[in-house]
Amino acid sequence: MPSYQPWVVLLVAFIGNCSGWLFCFNRINSTGLARRHTKRIEKIFVACCFSLPSLVLIIDWDSIQRWMLAAQWWPNQTILFSPWAISSFVCLAVLGPSWIQSRCGLRGSPNLLSETMVTHHVGNQLPAGSAGDRLTKLLDSIPFNEISRLEVNHKQLRLLRHLPAAEGFKICHISDLHFTGQLNIDHYQFVVDRVLEFEADLIAITGDIIDYARCLPWLEPVLGRLQARYGCLFLLGNHDRRLSDVDEPARILSQLGHVDTGKRDVLIHTPTMRISVSGNERPWLERHDCAGQSNLAGVSQDTTRAFPELRLGLSHSPDQLPWARGLALDLLLAGHTHGGQVRFPLIGPIVAPSRYGSRFASGVFARAPTLMHVSRGIAGTHPLRWRCLPEVSLLTLHS
Repeated sequence: MPSYQPWVVLLVAFIGNCSGWLFCFNRINSTGLARRHTKRIEKIFVACCFSLPSLVLIIDWDSIQRWMLAAQWWPNQTILFSPWAISSFVCLAVLGPSWIQSRCGLRGSPNLLSETMVTHHVGNQLPAGSAGDRLTKLLDSIPFNEISRLEVNHKQLRLLRHLPAAEGFKICHISDLHFTGQLNIDHYQFVVDRVLEFEADLIAITGDIIDYARCLPWLEPVLGRLQARYGCLFLLGNHDRRLSDVDEPARILSQLGHVDTGKRDVLIHTPTMRISVSGNERPWLERHDCAGQSNLAGVSQDTTRAFPELRLGLSHSPDQLPWARGLALDLLLAGHTHGGQVRFPLIGPIVAPSRYGSRFASGVFARAPTLMHVSRGIAGTHPLRWRCLPEVSLLTLHS
């Protein structure tokens, strides 16, 4: 009669095996490697994750079969099983505590004072739907796939330092639009309509705007509509680097009046404070002119007295959190992770392209002196989402 001990050992070993390769899979996307190299390495990691256990079963099948019928914790006379299982247990022991701790962080930060949200099934509200090609239309028809939906949320954030001048200031955060043609232009127009309803003081787009040059004509009719009292800020992400001329979307957006924070720092004046904005596109791009700074005067300001300053950072990836903390930024806006795209009940996301894995997949995180908001983004190159709605966020700041 089969015993439970072998099944426990096999299950724990397989979980440890997957955790090790998942760790590698997530971290390779935090490097500045070209996309084609990253994708090849990803495939190697996925292949190793499933081929190694299969190889162990094939080579040691006779010993494992006898072991399954014995009431003991470890098989005898195996060739590959012992080194594979021991290495898997080590991976689980080393990575497990950190992963469990990261799940606690996903519960939410006390600096998120409140959140209200409205969910739209954009595909059902548009006459022609959201899908821009046949594959996306097919995948969108799969039950529970949320790729053609949109969560419009309003989050009240408490900054980590006393800054009364920032009280009530509203920032709209957009990320990862991924103009690919998988979602049609009407879908993005719907998103922009919702953004304009916010009447935000400032709009920030944190990268991965466009993947293919054929979608460059979308920039003006879609993003050219964005307006906010103190302007629209943007920077580029790793997918924008797929264009042969990575500066072309930046030039188009700049001509539309948006401010390229990936190129230089920005200083914005308001009646009660000034906002210093720093952008970071690393590790994929290094377009920043350290000596350059743009001054955006929203209103005339008395230069004879000092004004309080809100320090704002834009980064495509949450991996730049140490950079933000080093600059003592008050708020860092990031994207890139898509919230994990798939979030399991109780477990949450497990796949996220970050050096931190899924620790900062999406949400609000306080790491003094910086508060960070990571967006789940609008779209992606893989039109599948489950329990991970695309989002646009209005962030209202409180001191």
